[in-house]
Amino acid sequence: MLVLTLCAMSQAALAQLRMIPKEKVLAVAFPKHSSDSSALKFDKTHIFADFMSEDDPPRTFVYRFTNVGKETLTIRRLTSSCSCVSAVCALREVDPGASAEISVRYNPKGHPGKFERRIFVYTQDGDAPSAVLRLQVDVSSGSDISREWPVQMGKIRMRRSEVTLDSRDKTEEKLRFINLGGKPLRLDFDKAFLPECLTVRTEPENVAAGEEGMIVISCDPSRSGIREKMKVIIKGLGVPPSQSSITVTYKP
Repeated sequence: MLVLTLCAMSQAALAQLRMIPKEKVLAVAFPKHSSDSSALKFDKTHIFADFMSEDDPPRTFVYRFTNVGKETLTIRRLTSSCSCVSAVCALREVDPGASAEISVRYNPKGHPGKFERRIFVYTQDGDAPSAVLRLQVDVSSGSDISREWPVQMGKIRMRRSEVTLDSRDKTEEKLRFINLGGKPLRLDFDKAFLPECLTVRTEPENVAAGEEGMIVISCDPSRSGIREKMKVIIKGLGVPPSQSSITVTYKP
């Protein structure tokens, strides 16, 4: 009976899956070109960009082409596979035998990683693209650490400012932070507001400028002061306690 029930559940789950036909997958990866695509002859359709960083300014790449057909080509529109790419063609009407350029502007900000961006060239002949241009990019992460370390507390940045502890499996938690100051930093905690049940230390005690450290928070439920919500206030960061506190949630 159990086997029949599991089989029925598996069949029901499969029935809910949306199967995408292979033809549609291929159509996205390799779109069908328009009938006048042979009239567009590009010097190159695939450019491998030099290595860049998120901090670099936008870079422009040029795809030169010639109309080798017998009729004037109209560059109707240009679209891209990512908002980080924009493309323009200064010459909209390209006569037979004439050449033109498509300028592709790539903005690496907010797009670290290795990608292939595609630019679709549409002419007057139908809705299918006349050409698909490819731009291969390799972008390193920039110096902006706000995404990786979103919590700002004066001289330090943290990944998060909340921890959850319990009486069984998790009586200790570590929070990573980075020292943004220009000199070594030793964190101090306001003991006047620290419940007796909590113990806080840093590893290492002194964190060099630009280096990472750990705030280690331990809870002993047998000691006094334990509550569902508790605060650990870091002193000496140059900001009010409301902007330099860690929230500890305790679950008995």
